Amino acid sequence: MEGSTLSAPIHATEYEPEPKKHLQNHMIRMIAACARNRVMGAGGTLPWQIQEDWEYFLESTKGGALLMGRRCYEDFTDYVQDREVVVLSRDPSREFPYAHRAGNLQDGLDLAASLAPDTWICGGEGIYREAMPLAEELYLTQIDQEYEGDVCFPKWEKVFNREISRKEMNSKAPKLTFLVLGK
Repeated sequence: MEGSTLSAPIHATEYEPEPKKHLQNHMIRMIAACARNRVMGAGGTLPWQIQEDWEYFLESTKGGALLMGRRCYEDFTDYVQDREVVVLSRDPSREFPYAHRAGNLQDGLDLAASLAPDTWICGGEGIYREAMPLAEELYLTQIDQEYEGDVCFPKWEKVFNREISRKEMNSKAPKLTFLVLGK
């Protein structure tokens, strides 16, 4: 290559990016709660009402952008005004009061990164599955009881196989284990 300082041609395939990392100090985390049988939803809502888990969710995600699907948003509407929320919906005409809409996960992550220093993936099942390779940490509340439901948390053990922290709590209801897991 005459006049070039490169010793060999560089092909575009050498520059194929890995999954897009949004900002140097921006963290993508997942947060979820599931029962022993991995159930996390029933009929569009949580199958339990455990105050300690809800408080943990609200405190952990404070200051971050929440990225969630439409059904999760509908169950979360009472808290949307106090948070930066991005809702994933393929319907471009759909509007979500006090929240932003994105048509796919990548656009949602880009939008969330522009809103807050951290992004919290909040569900549902398909979004968790798609985001799992991109997230750096998983905040998982394990509920020591089985529930009936129609939505389950995807298998995480091979992806998030490093325990960062663990806190166990005996609430009024079932025992809770708050895990923070890394890759």
